[in-house]
Amino acid sequence: MMPAVTTIAKGDGSGIVEPRRIAVRDAVEWRALWAAHAGPAEPAPDVDFAADMVAAAFAGERPTPGYEIEIADARRDAGALVIVVNEVHPQRGILAAQVIVSPFHIVRLPRHEGEVRFIDATNPPHRADASALPQESVPRPQMLSADAPSSTGLDPNFAATLAYLAGPFSGVLILLVERANGFVRFHAWQSIIGLGGLGLLSAATLVLSFLTLLLSPFVFTVMYRFSELVAIVWVVAWIICLVKAFRGERWEMPVAGRYAARLATRS
Repeated sequence: MMPAVTTIAKGDGSGIVEPRRIAVRDAVEWRALWAAHAGPAEPAPDVDFAADMVAAAFAGERPTPGYEIEIADARRDAGALVIVVNEVHPQRGILAAQVIVSPFHIVRLPRHEGEVRFIDATNPPHRADASALPQESVPRPQMLSADAPSSTGLDPNFAATLAYLAGPFSGVLILLVERANGFVRFHAWQSIIGLGGLGLLSAATLVLSFLTLLLSPFVFTVMYRFSELVAIVWVVAWIICLVKAFRGERWEMPVAGRYAARLATRS
């Protein structure tokens, strides 16, 4: 007999921005998951964990509306509970606003004490009629987990901290080694994009200030001071990133953090 699945929440605005598949069997873990998803101010819906459990699927950040994720089926197989997750992509060729979304689906189902396995449906259907689209096999990027052991052999928090130690240069080195842990890859990418971008901006404005020295002392002064300001911002951002990574926190730099989050979960 198939377990009855009841939707608790579904949409495209989750606070969990990395792909995750989670089974929850106790109230403490449920409240923590809901706080990460909806924010600490939002109370978690009531679930009777004596009889039920929660399954959740998060797609991670996607670049446009139209992406969805759903828990399509749940079945028992040789003592295990198998939960089928289906991702829906927007129609090819459709113009969509460049708004980042985070699709999710959270359900309640009868409690299962044994193994829980999530499987992803292959070749997710598009919203359009599949018969109207060319049938082609397009390899999808592999989604990496933030909970996987770091392939550097180090503690993930320590590896993420090392990604910032020498700025974008150490970020490149960590990224070349890290292939499994999305948390470490996020900080490596943020080091490259965020700190690297700020460093280039500071250097470029410094060079430009000297090029304008013969034209206008005032412009030279403005550009030179701006270069100093960017350098100070770089140092502040570097310290914050080091501390947050060492504490196991995922702090996103403006703009750069979002791009790093997209790249971090793809091998």
